[in-house]
Amino acid sequence: MPAPRLVNRFPLALIALMAFGLLPAPLSAQWRMEAWFGDAWNARTGLTFRQAGEEDIKMTPNWSTRPWRPTWYYSARVAKWSGEKGWAFHYMHHKLYLDNPPPEVVAFRITNGVNILLAQRLWRQKGWEFELGVGPALTVPFSTIRGKTYGKANGIFGSRYDLGGATLEAGVSRPLRILPYTFGSFAARVTASPLSAKIADGRATTMNYALHLQYGISLQGEP
Repeated sequence: MPAPRLVNRFPLALIALMAFGLLPAPLSAQWRMEAWFGDAWNARTGLTFRQAGEEDIKMTPNWSTRPWRPTWYYSARVAKWSGEKGWAFHYMHHKLYLDNPPPEVVAFRITNGVNILLAQRLWRQKGWEFELGVGPALTVPFSTIRGKTYGKANGIFGSRYDLGGATLEAGVSRPLRILPYTFGSFAARVTASPLSAKIADGRATTMNYALHLQYGISLQGEP
């Protein structure tokens, strides 16, 4: 029997929370639905490949994000504001491509992707909105190393999503009104994620530090 699969682009948890965000709220609260596209730049921190019965491969990676191919880089958030502070659930679909693989590594990428699930605390001051977040990172890795390929669907609930680490996040954004209840949004975010991704007969580990520059739209209910 085929293993059950989760939705590739949006985890089911995100869909459920977005639906929850449509429920009636107290008049003192403001609900928001937000989505962004953009790009990310990744620090060149050490990457180690460990395979059973083989010497470790240690290297300094050059990462790229490739925000539009073959899958998109994006993020989305459901937030509830009360006065000048709020809480949010934020999903970030980050991607990593190894652009300088050593001879033993034919390909290594996490492109469906580094799925970051964040619980966030929000606050605003003088038109700027600030955030701090923390949560798990689910990875969907693909690799061919020493002639062995990994790209299996044997993660959580038989899906391709595997618990690959955790993330700390901080960011600032600026909403710009374009229509009633509709705002443009520009954001800069930084993430720090210790990642451990499955490979054939082992794992690849790295510490990912990323700067995310994003643009998008914010749909806001009445305060």
